[in-house]
Amino acid sequence: MDEKMKIFLTAGICLVMVLVSLSGCVQQGKSIKNPNTIVNYTIGDPKTLDPADAYDSASIDIINQIYDRLVMYKGGDTSTFYPALAINWTVSNDSKVWTFHLRKGVKFSNGNPFTAEDVKYSFDRVLIMNSPESGVAWILSQCMDLNSTKVLDNYTVQITLTQPYGGFLALIAFSVASIVDKETVEAHGGVVANTTNEWMKEHAVGTGPYKLDHWTHKTEVVLVKNEYYWGGWEGKHVDRVVIKIAEEAATRILALKNGDADFAYIPLANVEDVKGAEGISYSIGPSYNVVLGILNTKSDNKFMANKNVRKALSYAFNYDSAIKDAYNGYLTRLPGAIPKGMPYYDTQNNGTPVYNYNLTKAEEILDAAGYTKNDDGYRFNGTTFRIFYNAGNEERQKMALSFQQELTKIGVVSSVTSEGWPQLLHRMFSTTDWDFIFMGWMPDYNDPDDYIYPFIGSADIGGDTFNHGWKNETVDQLILKAKYSADPEVRRDAYEKAFQIYINDPPIIFIGQNMQVHFQRDWVQGYVYNPVVEFYYYDYYKAYE
Repeated sequence: MDEKMKIFLTAGICLVMVLVSLSGCVQQGKSIKNPNTIVNYTIGDPKTLDPADAYDSASIDIINQIYDRLVMYKGGDTSTFYPALAINWTVSNDSKVWTFHLRKGVKFSNGNPFTAEDVKYSFDRVLIMNSPESGVAWILSQCMDLNSTKVLDNYTVQITLTQPYGGFLALIAFSVASIVDKETVEAHGGVVANTTNEWMKEHAVGTGPYKLDHWTHKTEVVLVKNEYYWGGWEGKHVDRVVIKIAEEAATRILALKNGDADFAYIPLANVEDVKGAEGISYSIGPSYNVVLGILNTKSDNKFMANKNVRKALSYAFNYDSAIKDAYNGYLTRLPGAIPKGMPYYDTQNNGTPVYNYNLTKAEEILDAAGYTKNDDGYRFNGTTFRIFYNAGNEERQKMALSFQQELTKIGVVSSVTSEGWPQLLHRMFSTTDWDFIFMGWMPDYNDPDDYIYPFIGSADIGGDTFNHGWKNETVDQLILKAKYSADPEVRRDAYEKAFQIYINDPPIIFIGQNMQVHFQRDWVQGYVYNPVVEFYYYDYYKAYE
């Protein structure tokens, strides 16, 4: 049958069913609920709709639908930056001056024209406001200032970085670099240094595919199509997006099973409750979220400063138990600071972990380092190795107890303590009475500098996010070399050399990389998981294919 005829007949069937029952569309004898609407049941109310101060995933998800940036990702591709509001760009030989040629004929959802002035205004606004509630402005301020963005003409902007930055395109693909309408912001409070714009927290005018219909706090956010969207509405897209806030897993599961939800956030503990359910499909892929064990080199237990002790501890950790018992198989090994999927992942021993669970090796290293067992069978003269995790985190609790069991087998006395976040963070940053803390990390933007710099860089260069106290001047120089170069080969070489040093003097046990388990109704088409931008609703539609 001719493709146009198939589309015509399918649309006709849907129209008939809507008129008869108002219940949805029927294709291939199957009903599709709300055929022109995507409904996502999730957790967490957005904190703000202002891209200049949004740093939580709930806010960023909405912002990514309403606003555009100069460049964007497509599908599951995390290695390529595609044109969005910029159609092409060039960079100077010293990697400091970027020139962007902008898309013409673009309008904001209120009909105002988009020009280069909006780009400069948006970037300067982030720097002036300085994200008083979230701190997200650092992403731009690390390489931009108020002199950086210059308007060359209505559709050309030039950005001169304060210093070259290898991940610059990744920075401006992040939500903080979304382009706002200068006229709208100025009409509603403008820009005040170090001050939140209360109107922008609750309202949004962007150039993206959707615009805000309403936001009922702690209940739902509803988006409708932006008729002015430069990408157009030909082809297969939904006209409406509903983000439902449902904190109870049982509510989300029920909505997905009965078809009220097209997508739903399902915790790992509930995966088996949903897998195999009729009309539901699921997919698994590596996220950029990582699981870490922080080794405190500044501990008042002085043996923690010895790299051989930390190497032995890396061999004593039971990685398979963490994967199978704590994360139900939804975790993969992490060889170093850079997660799989990011550029330069293969600079870490080609992605193969250096440390594997091996108690014999752990004991050999400790013995050779002089930390032998005493007459009572204990190492470190029976001094307690102190393990901490945040209260309520079941996965970390299981890993902590497993680690304690393994340490007992090699003669290391240990304790396991859970604390609330405020107490745990106080301990990490203000005391030395801890040896090991389970932590995690989520991406800010798609560049390895967002991981290796805070994880491995020392406090002297602004790193050491977890206050482990580790420092290697050569590694610091290599990290900075990679950070401030736009040459892929220079960055590759620097990361590879840095890895060879820090992995043999580890301040962190690199436990694993979380797997993303995604559930949806099988009538949803077009979804591809991207660990940087999880949802882009313009790409989705509902049909049986």
